[in-house]
Parts: sequence; C-alpha cells; structure tokens
Amino acid sequence: MGTETGTGTGTGTGTGLADDAAVTDDGYLISEPPETLRGFFDYMGPAWVFTASQIGGGEALSVPIGGAYLGMEAIWLIPLITFTKIFGQYYLVRYGVMSGDTFLDALYDQPAWLRWIFYYVFLGGIVYAIGLSGHLGETAGAAQNLLPVGGVAGLNGTGFWMVVTVLAGLGVVLLRSYDVLERLATVLLWVFLFLIAAVSVLTVGDWAGGLTNGLVPTVPGYVNGLGVGGIAFVATMFGWIGAGFGPTVSYVWFAKDKVMGMFEPQDKGYDVSEEDLSEEEIERLKGWSDIVLWQNIVSSILLGVFSFFMWTAAAATLHDTQIVQSGELGGFEVIPQMATIFTSVYGDWSAFVFLLSVMAALFSTLIGPLYGMSRLWEDAFAIHGLFERTDISRETVFRATVVFFAAIPLALNLVVEAPLFLFSVSGILFAPAVGLMYIAALYMSFDTVPLPELRPQRTWAVGLALFAAAALIGTAAWNVLG
Repeated sequence: MGTETGTGTGTGTGTGLADDAAVTDDGYLISEPPETLRGFFDYMGPAWVFTASQIGGGEALSVPIGGAYLGMEAIWLIPLITFTKIFGQYYLVRYGVMSGDTFLDALYDQPAWLRWIFYYVFLGGIVYAIGLSGHLGETAGAAQNLLPVGGVAGLNGTGFWMVVTVLAGLGVVLLRSYDVLERLATVLLWVFLFLIAAVSVLTVGDWAGGLTNGLVPTVPGYVNGLGVGGIAFVATMFGWIGAGFGPTVSYVWFAKDKVMGMFEPQDKGYDVSEEDLSEEEIERLKGWSDIVLWQNIVSSILLGVFSFFMWTAAAATLHDTQIVQSGELGGFEVIPQMATIFTSVYGDWSAFVFLLSVMAALFSTLIGPLYGMSRLWEDAFAIHGLFERTDISRETVFRATVVFFAAIPLALNLVVEAPLFLFSVSGILFAPAVGLMYIAALYMSFDTVPLPELRPQRTWAVGLALFAAAALIGTAAWNVLG
C-alpha cells in the first residue's frame, strides 16, 4: 500500500497505514533533501555541533601538545585519522537516517554475539567522561589565569573555576534545547578556527621546512605533556582526534533532533519501515544519505585543516622552547602555557584573546557530549523498560545522567589533579568502543536494512571505515597487551 496521499507508486507490504499518512506538504512521508548550497547548510547544524565538540577535545589538547614536543614529526597522523574515522561515523549516522532507529536501539535487538557492544558503548560513556577531566581542568586553568581567585569554600582557584564551569555547562545542557546548543557551538567553532589559522599562516617560515619529512609515517617519540609516546601516542590520537567517542555518539542524536530522513516520519508519530515507502520516498531517502555524507566530509575537512593549523602553530612557536624541554607543559596550566603560540606572533595582548577562544572551544566540547551521552543513557533505560515499569520520567533520567557525567571529571580533577594523564588513558580505553561501533553500524546497514538500494553502495567508503575501526581497536590492543 502506498504511504503517500496518492502521488507516489507505493512499494509497501501493507502495514495498516492510513491513506492520508503524510508528513510533507506534497503528500510524502519523507521531505525532499536540500538541492541548493544554502539548503544544505541549513542542515549542517548537527555537523557544526559535532565539529565544535571535537575541536575542543583532541584537536585543542593533544594536537598542539604533539606539535610542541615532536615538532613536525608525526604530523602524518592528522590526515590519516581525520580522513578515515569520519567514514565510520558517517555509517553510524547514516544508519539512523536510513532506518529511523539510532544504532543503540538497533544494537539491542541483535543476537547476543553482537548485542554485547550495546553495553560496551553504554559503559563507554563513563570512560569518556573520565577523559573530559582534561577539558574541564584546562578550561578552569585558563579561567584562573585570566581572573585569579583565592581559596573559596575550601577550593583553590582552579577548583573554584572547575565548579563554575560545570554549573555553566549544566545550565546549557539542561535546557535540552538543540537550537541553543547548535548556535552556541557554531559561533565558538568559527572564532577559534580563524584565530589559530592566522597564527599558522604567519609562522609558515618556521614549520614549512619540516613538513615533507613529517608526512612520512614514523613511530613518534615521547610526549611528556600527555605522558605517552610511540604507539601509545598514536592510540591516544586515534581515540581523541577526528571523531572521538563523545562527539560521535552525540552526532547520532543531533541528527535525530534535526529530523532528517526516516527520523522525520518517526518524529511525526508514524510507525513505518523502509518497505512502507514509495519509490519517490526511497529516492528522497537516498538523497538524505548523500546529505549526511557531505556533512561528514565538510566536517572532516574542517577537522583536518584545523588540526594542521593547530599542530604547525605549536611546532613553530613552542617546539624546543624551555617550557617544553623542561617538561613543564602539562597540568592545569597547559592552555595558559600554550598562549605563547599567540604572544610570539601578536604580542602579550593576544594571550587574552587566545585564552578566551580556547576556553570557549573546550566548553563546547563539554556541553556537546554531555547532551549526547545523556540522551544515549536515556534511550538505553527506555529500551530496558524503565519508564513503563516505574513512575520515573525520561526528563528525570536525562537530568540525572547529565549531572552524573559532569560530576565524574569534576571529582577526578579535584582528587587526582592529573587532567591530561586521564585524558590520554581515557582515549586509549574508549578507542575500541568507537571501532566496534563502526563495525556494528556497517554490519547492521547490510543485514537489517531491507531494501538493497538503501544499503551502503560506496565500496571505498566502507573500506576506509573498516580501516579506521581496525586502527582504533589495534592500537589500543597493542598498548594494553604489548
């Protein structure tokens, strides 16, 4: 039976849908994907939020520290990671847009040999929250440098600013407004990107000579600021840059909130599958797959270019300096210490601009994953029937998990006071979860999507996604077992 109001040729198998079942003004369940550049950018919101969240993570911490300690050595990791991991993420988001189900919901319905990844991803949120210690600690360290405060309620100045940062992040996330999150993340992203790009360009004479050798794959040396070297540094980079666990998980829910593809009829309350769609709706759905692909490609280019700027700027201004040779580029003072990237080019006044920009980027990394991981846990509890068996509401669970994920890095920073070490360990531990998500999403895209024309068609993209999955799992296993 057709699912539109008479304008399509329906290929459905008969699900009891009403003849007037439609979402769009022209009588279809699936809207036409944008065909203009302006229309495409109207749907770039999920990618902007993802990119802002990712840049404030690995790109703003591990990348410049790598450039500071290694110079141009190991910059080959930037294009390799950013232009392979993005395709694994693409298939995660694509699966939801094609099916109307998030990968988490779909994983739970799989056989036991695959379903265990559901729980690994679920618990991976805790491991990722440990890594947020780096973002929270460095944001607070920068704030303390800008506006020093003494002891407050038993906390030192950095501890005070960590509490303030967490409360500010909770204030944004608990609004549960995707629009607020999207607009804030987009503004912060572009401010930071332009600032660091200018420094990289102005210092090109200091790093260009080492670029050719740096693009040749070699095992990196020891990076004292992160407490890792060799394959452990590679694993840290694979875990955190390109598409980290938190932003990747969050991206799926951002796309759902943007009601793209099959999320559209689901959002309107229609219980439909791909087999219920007309030929026109199937073509539209394939168009939404292309939109998701281009979203990810644009995001990948931004991440790659930004990481390149960040690495080269740090290599030009910090490498072989006293602060790096002494091993002092670490702790809660990393961001203030990295202000040299700007002051050596513009002068002391630019440190203020730099600190504000990095704080904004790190803050966007906190709020994006807090939102996405809390949505993940909310849906996981729904799958297990919590809201049907109890009087607990989804809103209550969402709020509780937001507070829980914010409390983990705050507590660890106050007790351990080693934000970048926790950042590195977390990246190594959750990397396999990201790789397994890629593999699971690809498997389900072929196994559970009923229509062949809606399954992955680009062999090269599948190959790059599988490579990224293997690298994530393999480098982490090397560190744990080697």
